[in-house]
Amino acid sequence: MQRIPPDQGFRQLDHTADLALEFWAPNQEALLCEGARALIQILTNGRKIEEDSEGPMVIDALDPDDLLVQWLNEILYAATVEGFLFSSADITVDRGHLQANVRGQSGGRGLLATELKSVTYHDLQLTHHAHGWYAHIVVDV
Repeated sequence: MQRIPPDQGFRQLDHTADLALEFWAPNQEALLCEGARALIQILTNGRKIEEDSEGPMVIDALDPDDLLVQWLNEILYAATVEGFLFSSADITVDRGHLQANVRGQSGGRGLLATELKSVTYHDLQLTHHAHGWYAHIVVDV
């Protein structure tokens, strides 16, 4: 019997030399949040993230694929360089322009347990169908 995944989630996949992730959600905004949560969960080995800080994020992208990669790389940058660990966001996307209010834990660099370098365009899959959005990404480790 095949297990039907919930409406929203993510899972880590086996990938040669890198890390592959797939995640899904009912809409594009929720998909972006799910991808960000997946990265933070991997970076912190699943530690609990507090919401003690928030701020704006703006991205202009060429297309939905580019938006996904840029968004996730911003999440990685915020975590590894600024110590800001994503927990949630209110996101609006309009023709490649993302505007978000991002919430998370500041000063969280001490919670990082794994190094991830960047989200790549290699093997990127982003699809939209009747049941929602699906993404498959490869992360350089």
